[in-house]
Amino acid sequence: MNAQLTDSPVSTGHGSVLPPLNQITRFAILPFVLGSSAVLGLSSAQAATSSVEQVTIYQGLASVTRALPITGSGEQTVVFSCLSPYMDKESLSVQATNNVSVGEVSIEELTGEQAAQCQYQDDAKVQTQQNTLASINAELEAARLAKAYLQNLTKATQVNTDSTIANNARDIETQATSINQRILEIQQRQARAQDALNQLMAGSATSTFNKVTQVSVRTASRSPSSVKLHYQVQGAGWEPAYQARLNTNSEQLSITASAIIAQQTGENWTNVPLTLSTVNPNQSTTGQLPYVQRLSLYEESEDARVRRELPMMDASPVMMEEPAYNKGAGAAMAPLPNFTVSSQNKNGIIEYRLPQLVSIPSDGRRVRTVISEQAGNSKLWIRSTPSVETAAYWYASAPFLTPDWVDGSLQLYRDDNYVGQSRYNYQVLKEQGIGFGRDSNMLVKELTNEDKQGEKGVLNRTQTLTTTKAYQFTNQHNRSVRLQVLGSEPISRDDSLKVAVTHTPPVTERDWNDNQGMVAWEFNLPSKQSQVIRSTSQISYPANKLLTGN
Repeated sequence: MNAQLTDSPVSTGHGSVLPPLNQITRFAILPFVLGSSAVLGLSSAQAATSSVEQVTIYQGLASVTRALPITGSGEQTVVFSCLSPYMDKESLSVQATNNVSVGEVSIEELTGEQAAQCQYQDDAKVQTQQNTLASINAELEAARLAKAYLQNLTKATQVNTDSTIANNARDIETQATSINQRILEIQQRQARAQDALNQLMAGSATSTFNKVTQVSVRTASRSPSSVKLHYQVQGAGWEPAYQARLNTNSEQLSITASAIIAQQTGENWTNVPLTLSTVNPNQSTTGQLPYVQRLSLYEESEDARVRRELPMMDASPVMMEEPAYNKGAGAAMAPLPNFTVSSQNKNGIIEYRLPQLVSIPSDGRRVRTVISEQAGNSKLWIRSTPSVETAAYWYASAPFLTPDWVDGSLQLYRDDNYVGQSRYNYQVLKEQGIGFGRDSNMLVKELTNEDKQGEKGVLNRTQTLTTTKAYQFTNQHNRSVRLQVLGSEPISRDDSLKVAVTHTPPVTERDWNDNQGMVAWEFNLPSKQSQVIRSTSQISYPANKLLTGN
């Protein structure tokens, strides 16, 4: 049946009206083919996302400050969404500015699909790919709408043999072919974009959210402003790590302090200002009162006397489980624009404020950043404790050590070689120096280690124990070195026990580093030379007594 051409509007049967056929041109349909969202009249209203203004990490938890804008005026409710399920709800506080009145605050937990929507909100790559896919989908919808327009148009019209109508029909056919090719091309792009998004989501560092916390704040304001939300959250922490590098030729020592940060709070912190605090909020906040003894006398039973004389068993040590944020993947270096970290001592609490914005996903990965560096001249020596081990070790002093640095692991490098790991403890390192591994060029040999017990007689009411120890030290270096040898002297805890000690050569220091009974020799030992150190102690005590140590 031949279709009849009319100049009146044509109904599509779906409530819409199409213009007359002879007004349709290639250019009138072209905007639909291009797929502009403006043509479709599409719009997307996105809820405001709270921004993280500050994160302060302590030992085991973090303090977070978020902000949300208040637009317009009047009464409205602002919603902080996708917050950590491990939030300490008792710590939550709301702060508003510019005469904003704050009403009730509602806290709820969301699960299922609502929580899943939060999973990739802070992953920039995923968000970018999602936006790309949304744009392609809008373009595809516009092309399909143009195709539907042509389909409805050809169904509602009648085509005759008139040459003008035939030309229009051929023109519409050409446009329909172009639209079909366009739809096919967009669908191919859509499939590629979806595959790319799936791969990003599969490999995303974002943790899986089973549940999230949402906080709603009712406000009233006459002008635009903002609302801040403060709260503490469990599952975050940091620990210090140090690297000490010693050059034995120049006697230069450098120490780099780093912070290893990790968190499993359920929130992904992306490009946030970060402060590290040395305070441990899990410690007791008050001191204990002294114990007051209340004495009384009683008749001791035989069972009680036996129990009192039995040796007591040592208490089993309490094993502390390593926090979850210290387990898992190895350290991952975060890109830093600079290493200038500002520190502030607040009456014993040290705060390190990082100058760069930091991203720390909630997957337990360890992020390392440098927080301080110290370097300077050092005093070197070689130390040996031959009565414990016939070996010698390199040591260096560090005059620039600071008590502001908290205890942490200490990696040791001597002449660009990794020699092992120790522990950074300011008091110990300040007093004893920093050990940098065994010195194979200092030979330590035991010459004498003997005990001689004095004989007892009928008229002899005392007995003696004489101990002699001698060691030889040989410097195999091609230069003179400073040698420190540590030894000890017996300490009497009984007035009837007498101790006499002779050292050859004489000791340089007694009660070394305020340790009673420890002695030290210090001297320069030339290259290829040897030195013998000998100590003899004589202990006298009553013959009817037994000698015991410690």
